[in-house]
Amino acid sequence: MRKKYTSKTYMRGVTDRDLLIIKKNEQNYYIIIKKINNIDKPFVINSKLLIDKGYYIMEFTPLNQFYNARVFLDRDANVIEYYFDISNGNGAEDNIPYYNDLYLDVIYSPNEANSIKIEDENELLEALNTDSITTEEYNLACNTCTMLIEEIKENKNIFINMDKKGLIKKYFM
Repeated sequence: MRKKYTSKTYMRGVTDRDLLIIKKNEQNYYIIIKKINNIDKPFVINSKLLIDKGYYIMEFTPLNQFYNARVFLDRDANVIEYYFDISNGNGAEDNIPYYNDLYLDVIYSPNEANSIKIEDENELLEALNTDSITTEEYNLACNTCTMLIEEIKENKNIFINMDKKGLIKKYFM
């Protein structure tokens, strides 16, 4: 299990960025918006451009859930892809949100016939088999994954339904 700070995730090769961290006290989550001003080279996965100059990465770190939600947005704040990291708890240190990564991930590509994929199941199983995580943590990851997929399919995930373009216009445009 690795502790990951959302201010640093997906910043490899980024030489200039704007960073905004918003704490939503009533809803008990953080919103992190990163505007990529300059990057050594575009970041592409499976022929999909996720990060480039002028693109945005928005992360949602709920303090009472077991996942971190990340969304990649293009220059016009259009959603490219969602990436959910299953966690063993989230928190903040010095107002910087973090999550304890439990290996398992859910990827949702709404522009690809509502494609939902589960990633790194082998890493999760290996962590269990090498006693890097407990059976309880393994079950937590699997149950959270199932819950997330149901929320996505039923269009009930708060972070997917949030007006991301509106947030970016409010703070960056």
